[in-house]
This record gives sequence, structure tokens and C-alpha cells, in this order.
Amino acid sequence: MTAAALNLKALEQLDYKGKRVLARVDYNVPLDGERVTDDTRIRETLPTLK
Repeated sequence: MTAAALNLKALEQLDYKGKRVLARVDYNVPLDGERVTDDTRIRETLPTLK
């Protein structure tokens, strides 16, 4: 099901200035033991979280 079908708005369409926002992120990044081997998914979300 798409966001449009659920009548959801994009983050850019919301007015959340001065409000608290809870963002849940599931990065599911590849690991080598406890070391992240590719941080692309993490870096790509930084503009949204800022």
C-alpha cells in the first residue's frame, strides 16, 4: 500500500516547527561482528533527522 493510498503526507508537507517529533529508524546495516561495514543508510537519513 502506498503513502498516497493511506492519505499520508511527506515530511516537507507537515508543519512541525516547535513540536517534538519521534522518529523510529531501522537501519538494518551490514555488520562485521560489531563493526558497521557500510554506513550509507545511516548517512542518508541525517538530513531528515536534522
